[in-house]
Parts: sequence; C-alpha cells; structure tokens
Amino acid sequence: MKKIVVVVMAIIMGMSLGLHAQKMDVGTSFLSLGIGPSNHYSGFHSGGTPAFKLAYDHGFREIGPGTLTLGGSLGFFTTHYDSRTWDGLNYYNYTWRWTYIVGAFRVGYYYNFKDLDIPDLNVYGGLGIGLRYVAFSDNYSGPTQYYSAYNGSNTAFHFAFYGGANYFLTKKLAFFLEFGYDISYVTVGVTFHL
Repeated sequence: MKKIVVVVMAIIMGMSLGLHAQKMDVGTSFLSLGIGPSNHYSGFHSGGTPAFKLAYDHGFREIGPGTLTLGGSLGFFTTHYDSRTWDGLNYYNYTWRWTYIVGAFRVGYYYNFKDLDIPDLNVYGGLGIGLRYVAFSDNYSGPTQYYSAYNGSNTAFHFAFYGGANYFLTKKLAFFLEFGYDISYVTVGVTFHL
C-alpha cells in the first residue's frame, strides 16, 4: 500500500513539474466533457442515468481582467418511474421513462489566477439558453381498463446558469468542477485545450 502511495505521489509531482499555464484568451478554445447527477425536471423518479454534458467555450473578447466566451453545450440523461397497481386479484407493473436532451448556447466569463501565482487555475461563470427535448415512453403490463396511456414528450425552453473552475495538469488537459442550474447541479470532468 505504501508503495502505491509513493508511486502516485511521484506521478503527481512529476506532472506538476511540467505544468503549463493555460488561461482563456481571445481565440482560445476549451472543450469539456463531464458527468454529474441528473436534474430530475419531472419531480419524481425511481432511478435513471447520470447526466452527461459536452461543452465548448471560445475566447471572444477581453473584458477587464478576464475573457468573455461564447460557445454551446449538449447534454442528456434518462430517468424512470416504476410503480405497481393492484386490481384485487393481480398486481400490474408500469414504468414511465423520460430521455432528456438539452442543447444550449453559452456565454461565459473566464478569469485566470496568474497574478496570484496559480497560472493553471481558471474560474468561470455564465448563462445558457436553448431547448430541452423530452422523449417519453410508458410500459404497462396489465389490462387496458385499469390504465390510460400518457404522453409526456415535449420541447421546452431551457435556461441555465453555471460557475466553475478548471485546473490544468498538462498543456492540453485540465480537470473541472462546475455548479449551477443546468442538466446537472454539479458536474465533474475533463477539459481539453484545443
């Protein structure tokens, strides 16, 4: 166990010796891939998948000490609600399943901590607007007199706000952590400097 800890520490120290400051500048692009707990817009659920999100930010204009970014995000997750009904003789199962697909335009602001001797750390925040598509399906195992089909598929306006930070481990790769109201309340993942 001690050998594993020593090896991991040596790898981390070796990586930090080769770090390169990667701040968001005009013309710079970051591509992020993350995962987090899904935002259950339906209000009730029995289970589902985590939320997956792909986001792209491109440095557009310097404003004050930071950079304004434009970009977009695409995310998805599924959730389901399982239940049973009883007619006095038999139990019948039903499942409602939602698949959420969210596409949004993002406007953000990045700030780099090079003045505080942490040039590999960027903090950012922003807003997103777009569309949220929901594909709904239901599955029922009993007689139809006890159940009427429900259609919950729709498309709705999507509004998001977010804040986060990324820390570059190499010239091209960072880890990020993001909070907010979006496809997930918290997202972790990797950012690639393109």
